[in-house]
Amino acid sequence: MTTTLLQVEGLKKYFPAGKTNFLGKHTQLLKAVDDLSFTIQEGEIFGLVGESGCGKSTTGRCILKIEEITSGNMQFMGKDITNLKGKELLQLRQEMQMIFQNPYSSLNPRLTIRQTLEEVLKVHKIATGNQAKVRIIELLEQVGLPRDTMDRYPHEFSGGQLQRIVVARALAVNPKFIFADEPVSALDVSVQAQILNLLVSLREELGLTILFVAHDLSVVEHISDRVGVMYLGQIVEMAKVEDLYAEPLHPYTKALIQSIPINHPKEKKERITLEGDIPSPIDPPMGCRFASRCPQCFALCIEEAPTFQEVKPGHFAACHLYISNEK
Repeated sequence: MTTTLLQVEGLKKYFPAGKTNFLGKHTQLLKAVDDLSFTIQEGEIFGLVGESGCGKSTTGRCILKIEEITSGNMQFMGKDITNLKGKELLQLRQEMQMIFQNPYSSLNPRLTIRQTLEEVLKVHKIATGNQAKVRIIELLEQVGLPRDTMDRYPHEFSGGQLQRIVVARALAVNPKFIFADEPVSALDVSVQAQILNLLVSLREELGLTILFVAHDLSVVEHISDRVGVMYLGQIVEMAKVEDLYAEPLHPYTKALIQSIPINHPKEKKERITLEGDIPSPIDPPMGCRFASRCPQCFALCIEEAPTFQEVKPGHFAACHLYISNEK
């Protein structure tokens, strides 16, 4: 029996944009995340994928309370975390941690690795002194680094080693949930697989639940149990990874999957060419947000936004191709 660890309902995050009126308020809003609802099960790796700017990272930052949400509701381990502040928010930080996209900029260059990890243990009152040293050695070995790593500075490491240190910092407080924000996009291809395999092994060893954000569908396929595909602030398709890649439903998902590079020069693949520009998140279209680029668009797509429905068991999509006949 699966247990829901995180539940997100109607999540919206709007940023002020454009000029201000005579009251000093912005006249336009950029709808980065617009009415998002999904659940993540305990021990699951949930992949969130889409083009740059679709709202993937903002979604994760809202869940971790790095960004204040505009509206919506979030529950973690059955507890409402939507409006947590102060000490309650600090306690939540022990349960939810983040792996940043760029390891080079996410570590303080003036601190040794020991000082970086000691700071986390001190803030959360986990360990000090010799206990902290023992815990730091344990963390470094857990991510595949030798203990003498602790007395070196970030500039002495490669990108892959730095990302392992960032993972160790996230694990320092024994979290239940980790938001991995494109954790391999800044790394060489040869190193990416090592970090992905590390995350999978840590999930199995520690029982972690991971929200994995990426724009590379081949990476998401390798690591995820379920996948949500985002377009312009909304999830347009969601399914188990094997179902999504074997039989994608939404035209946008099909285009993304067919854009994955082939593995052999003699292999041939039919590609869907998307024409037109992505609509503005400040003024999204009234109907389907993908309609202006969709090769299968028809009149209803432009007039009315499709609802997000279960098309097949466990396979959800927001597309009139599958729900128009029910109207």
